[in-house]
Amino acid sequence: MCGIAGYWNREGKPADKEILKSMTDALYHRGPDAGGYFIDGSLALGHRRLSILDLSEHANQPYHSACGNFSLVFNGEIFNFQSFYPELKNKGYTFQTTSDTEVLLYLLMEYGMEVLSRLNGFFAFAFFDKKKNKLFLVKDRYGVKPLFIYQDEEGMAFASEPKGIFAKGIKKEIREDRLSELFFYRHVSGTDTIFQGVERLLPGYFQVWEDGVLNSQTRWYHLGEEARDFSTIKNPLEWYSETFFDSVKLRMISDVPVGTMLSGGLDSTGVLYAQHTQGFNDISTWNLRFPGFAKDESFLAERISEDYGVKYNGYEFIGSNLVGLLDESIRINDEPLMHFTDALLLGLSKEAKKKVTVLHTGEGADEIMAGYVRYKIFGNEARYHALHLLNYVPERWLKKERLRKLQRYLASGNPDFHILTNANEYYLGDIKKLGLEHLDVLPQYRVEILEEGKKFYPNNRLRQLLYLEQHTHLSSLNDKNDRTTMGGSIECREPFLDYRLVTGIASLPDKYFSTKGKGKYLAMNTIGKKLPDYIQNHEKIGLAIPWNEYMLNLPELREHLETMHENPLFQMSWLKYVDVKQIVNEFKANPIKNYTFIRQLFFNSYWYSKTFKD
Repeated sequence: MCGIAGYWNREGKPADKEILKSMTDALYHRGPDAGGYFIDGSLALGHRRLSILDLSEHANQPYHSACGNFSLVFNGEIFNFQSFYPELKNKGYTFQTTSDTEVLLYLLMEYGMEVLSRLNGFFAFAFFDKKKNKLFLVKDRYGVKPLFIYQDEEGMAFASEPKGIFAKGIKKEIREDRLSELFFYRHVSGTDTIFQGVERLLPGYFQVWEDGVLNSQTRWYHLGEEARDFSTIKNPLEWYSETFFDSVKLRMISDVPVGTMLSGGLDSTGVLYAQHTQGFNDISTWNLRFPGFAKDESFLAERISEDYGVKYNGYEFIGSNLVGLLDESIRINDEPLMHFTDALLLGLSKEAKKKVTVLHTGEGADEIMAGYVRYKIFGNEARYHALHLLNYVPERWLKKERLRKLQRYLASGNPDFHILTNANEYYLGDIKKLGLEHLDVLPQYRVEILEEGKKFYPNNRLRQLLYLEQHTHLSSLNDKNDRTTMGGSIECREPFLDYRLVTGIASLPDKYFSTKGKGKYLAMNTIGKKLPDYIQNHEKIGLAIPWNEYMLNLPELREHLETMHENPLFQMSWLKYVDVKQIVNEFKANPIKNYTFIRQLFFNSYWYSKTFKD
């Protein structure tokens, strides 16, 4: 797990090591253990290392072939790297390290991009073939590891985080045509980012560059096609249990201490159960505590840790301490925060770093097995149509906020739009009330992915929704996990995102995607049944922070609330037509009812003030 950066000038302009060093220095938190640089004419490759496998300096990067024709900078892990040893040794390769980087380099030398489908892990890397004068930029199947790219008439630059690109001297500017998607969906999808000229390499893609010019782009992993061609799973429950256990086992490979980020919910507890059952005893659990808060689950995490004989570590981050972490998470993340829990996870990662360097998480289970409560609307066709009766009920009769939200969500009457906006907190009617009907609420990438989902699952809206979420919402979660853990110099591993699990589950018949109870049929009917009753029967609770109270009561945040109408962000695009003062006054009058949109306005303008303060 590391940070990579580099650039390639056009027209033979020599690369400058000091510029490269500035780029990698910006990524220091991703790899505080070592730094490395490679210059070849107009090409520059840089690396910051977080040592996980083979802690010796021999495994430092950039990593080069003995012949000098191949170079690699690699961020991530290849968990099945040891399985390639016999094959590569038979082909005459000798090994100087016990790292997966060396194995990856040899595999790329021998097979090129054809080997990608055989790799089990997460990764973003740059591979240079000097003889062919080609640079390959590659990203893993689900976008667990980030890679951002910038190009102009002078050449190209890439980095694990946008700040690495800006450190080259690239001007940081807002891309105003993406503000609609940012505010409506909370996340800019596809290749786009909120920064002008900065794009992200899509999951499951690789690019080929020559002399600083993009030559081609290839989609090497296609979830729909891979799931369609997946071998028939004869006993899905048995298959799921075996594959999940193997996924956890593979992800325990490490030369540094490993812990588990534990919430007390089914997913992370399932990971802990798999570790415990397979005899991994030298582990610890790391948990967020919310004493006195209704959504505090720390008592569950502490109890299951004690039952399994695992060292429990619980931390709380509240008040001004949380504001400091919020500011730091904005700096680390670069892009606007979407989930608003970044500060908590960053704080937990910084504490965990004192004892471990790797954390496991239960991320991804909900998106691949239909675990969110919001998915229940598509649990069956009859329920979906019956819920439309809410459109005929006067709002004043709906006493529960969840029902009022559901009414706003269903008001558009369009099933495809309901799929697109299932993760939203703000809906079409809401923006119409503000006179903002002109907003672009149909981003091309989201629409294209939904159409893909309809192609592979033509008769099931839930499966279409999951397909969309795995390419959009899950990508945003992966971004959050990467930044918040790497911000603390921690490697985060996601056992549920083993490609065998994701692809295999996507290949199963519809009956394995029931939304009854907690959903996640496969997990609940395998690992879930082996967990204690106090875990099985506990109501699913999402991680939440009372930001509405903090905005009003914490001086640092209250000051921004009162002055945010002056923020330059509100002079851009359609935002100049929003009466921010009025919205703030309405929020202060009713901090619960008027919370949703003010949170968007507040956090994005707060992000802008911190990101563009220079």
